Amino acid sequence: MDGNEVWKEIRSIHKTHTDEIDRRLCAFREVWVRHDEGEFLRELFFCLLTPQSNARRCWETIERLSGDGLLERGCEDELAPCLHAARFKNKKASYICRARERFTRGERLVDVLDMFPSAHAARMWLVKNIDGMGCKEASHFLRNVGWGADIAILDRHLLGTLADAGVINEVPKSMSIAGYCRIEEQMRRFSYQIGIPMDHLDMAIWYRKKGEFFK
Repeated sequence: MDGNEVWKEIRSIHKTHTDEIDRRLCAFREVWVRHDEGEFLRELFFCLLTPQSNARRCWETIERLSGDGLLERGCEDELAPCLHAARFKNKKASYICRARERFTRGERLVDVLDMFPSAHAARMWLVKNIDGMGCKEASHFLRNVGWGADIAILDRHLLGTLADAGVINEVPKSMSIAGYCRIEEQMRRFSYQIGIPMDHLDMAIWYRKKGEFFK
């Protein structure tokens, strides 16, 4: 399939599912309106679990651990055996505990985010201050709490589609922060050319690869 065919396919997916995408994005924005610290932390922990792991199974894990009280109180040794859905479960248990310590014994996550003028500024703070958060994970978190209109979640599915569409030459094996921002800007230009907003484009590409809409 050449680049133009990919463009047409994305447009068709978006046209067919615009209402569903709008509802999903509206649900994310409502998280921001509620400004509930516990909800923000669950989304943060979820995004720390997802790298190289199945997103749906990771969310099911977060819900189960929260219901059992382990997400809020469990130590690394208690959490790690429960993270079967995530690769590198010991490391990710450590990430969750460190982030939880920071935001339950000191500053609140919702208050920290309120300090920033843009999602881009908030993302840079998350990358620099939260262990286990790269640009992709930070972008995913910000989208899930309603602040993702102009940032990209550059996972392998999205990068593969951008390569298929001719937006980027190839899927990079790794990305620096500068490299991430450069591809994000290329996606932003593609979004303008194709006439689909950035956050809608992200959802349409996810659907193209997975056949569903999720977190």
